[in-house]
Amino acid sequence: MKRKSGWLVAVCCSLALSLEAKSESGSKNWPAAADIACKAWTDERFSGENGFPFSFRYGGRPSDELLGTWKQKVSTRRLDGGRIGEVRRYTDPESGLEVRCEIVRYTDYPAVEWVVWLRNGGRTETEILSDIRTLDAPVGVDGSDRIYINYHIGGSSGAQGIQGIQEFQPYRVRLAKRDSIVKGAFWAGFPTALNLPFFNAEWITDSGAQGMIAAVGWPARWKASFDRSLDSALTVRVGQIHTRLRLKPGEEIRTPLVALMFWQGDREEAQNMFRGWMYDHNLPRPGGKLPEPILEAASSSFFAEMFRATDRDQMEFIDRYLEEGVRLDYWWMDAGWYPNKGGTWQDLLGSWWPDPKRYPEGLRAISDHAHAKGVKTLLWFEPERVTRDSWLWEHRPEWLARVTGSEGHPGFFNYGIPEARQWMVDHVDSLLTSEDIDLYRQDFAVMSGDYWDDYDRLHPDRQGMAEILHVMGYLDYMDRLQERHPDMLFDICAAGGKRLELENLRRAVPLWRSDYAFEPLGVQGQTYGISSWIPFSGAGVNRITTYDFRSNMSPSIVLNLDARIEDADYPLLRRLLAQWREIQDDYRGNYYALTPYSLQNDVWIGWMFYRPEAGTGFVQMFNRPGSIYESGTCRLKGLEPDDRYRVTDMDTGEAREATGREWMENGLKLVFTEAPDARLYRIERR
Repeated sequence: MKRKSGWLVAVCCSLALSLEAKSESGSKNWPAAADIACKAWTDERFSGENGFPFSFRYGGRPSDELLGTWKQKVSTRRLDGGRIGEVRRYTDPESGLEVRCEIVRYTDYPAVEWVVWLRNGGRTETEILSDIRTLDAPVGVDGSDRIYINYHIGGSSGAQGIQGIQEFQPYRVRLAKRDSIVKGAFWAGFPTALNLPFFNAEWITDSGAQGMIAAVGWPARWKASFDRSLDSALTVRVGQIHTRLRLKPGEEIRTPLVALMFWQGDREEAQNMFRGWMYDHNLPRPGGKLPEPILEAASSSFFAEMFRATDRDQMEFIDRYLEEGVRLDYWWMDAGWYPNKGGTWQDLLGSWWPDPKRYPEGLRAISDHAHAKGVKTLLWFEPERVTRDSWLWEHRPEWLARVTGSEGHPGFFNYGIPEARQWMVDHVDSLLTSEDIDLYRQDFAVMSGDYWDDYDRLHPDRQGMAEILHVMGYLDYMDRLQERHPDMLFDICAAGGKRLELENLRRAVPLWRSDYAFEPLGVQGQTYGISSWIPFSGAGVNRITTYDFRSNMSPSIVLNLDARIEDADYPLLRRLLAQWREIQDDYRGNYYALTPYSLQNDVWIGWMFYRPEAGTGFVQMFNRPGSIYESGTCRLKGLEPDDRYRVTDMDTGEAREATGREWMENGLKLVFTEAPDARLYRIERR
């Protein structure tokens, strides 16, 4: 049966409205049509009048046939931050299966999100639950023949042959009638190795553009499909890649989180609305505050992470940076601080205590030294990977998942086991406390899909279950650890940027967004792509040149310099850091690409960030090494046409004033005298 799209009538009728909504954070205004579209779609879909927005099969029957006949209960309540919570319960009177959909409606953004829970309230196992999808519903605009899906590559370094230089690259695909596109976490169990789980579906009609952004929260394997029918409707489906399972009595599981945001007008401003939503409702707030831009430094490049490091050299590096006037926020202690067998930093993962030979007083000695000089400390963990001969390998083998018949795989710490999870919370908490650590870094480099596939093969009526229980346990682990350290910022890593989905991004920030690091061209492409979706991320600097530094300039900067070298160009580093400190708050603003995306070595690439509420921003433009261009003009974006703005070259101090309209129509004239080169311009409203 074809589902109707009654919400389209409300959208079309609302296009003439001049009312506007505004983010509390000062993000760009959006037409009220977007709010109306969101409410109309949400009301219609969750009423079940034309099918539900989620789906599954139970005993072979589709959920749309079942839910309307089951007992239903609806409750609502006010949440903090201008949100409304709604819970819809559907209970099968025969088997006791309860389906609970937890919905959050946003009053300050045209957005809605939900998670579906399934619980066996009966006394026997359920029938087979399969094809469980959080989102399975039509969206779209009648009469549009121009439908596009906008998406980005993920933290792809090493994933199915995709080069790291392509990470976060944007793509735009037009869907013709009967076309479809499928994206997901199809490589090794990493949720964002192949694609970021953020999509912007766009419809262009004679009256303009409008669309819907979809975001997925699931730190494991997910799939999103966009299928266009013969008319203009677009059916979007999001869920785990595969589910076919029975629930035991009393057992409860959840689905991936899905968030939708509706927009009307300009796609780039829609992306900035999403950035505002990420800041206002998603970024972690340790101590109740948003994370500020961070400068860290590490000695990893010189001691094989910390595999060959000692407490003495860590203190030496800290002192050397401070002696050169480089004010650090955090000292970064990465992998290798635990005991080892003399091989690599991957030795004895699972023996989580400081190596007494190299750190006789523990890491506390380094923390005390850093704190005395105004520097905080960051410590790396990778709890899910357990290597041979480590303490967990030898003493708690029952907590580890293994791949049948494979001796080459490490153990996979199973967060789905409550006793194991409790031990890890307690142990990591005790280390953070005893070593006086200020920032927790969570890494993940396990081919988790191998373990889940092995479990599914051995348990054909529980396929998807091992993954679900691990995800639920992992998120519980992160939440409980943060409850014990409410003022601590968490960092998320997964062999680089392979775990950057919404659930993780609500708990942690990616201070090191990719293991494809330092190389200017590739990192420029990362900033260009990731900034549309993830407003807080980081990269590293390992050479003191203007071009290298600005190519890696991000809300988080990790210095990987040999601070023991006394004749390095520290004056240049101090000047570049001072400029970064001056503009760092503007990363909070709107993001605009000023050139097309390109990985070619002979072109310019650039962007700007601008905070409309503060009237400040900055422009970055790069002249790549093979460029044949000496001069050009880039038109600025997002300014108020009638306001006046001063734009200042932060290297020369040369400034010019003009109206916003002039900057956006006539542009900023740039002249490069060499290649490669990088320019930084300050924008200030007068």
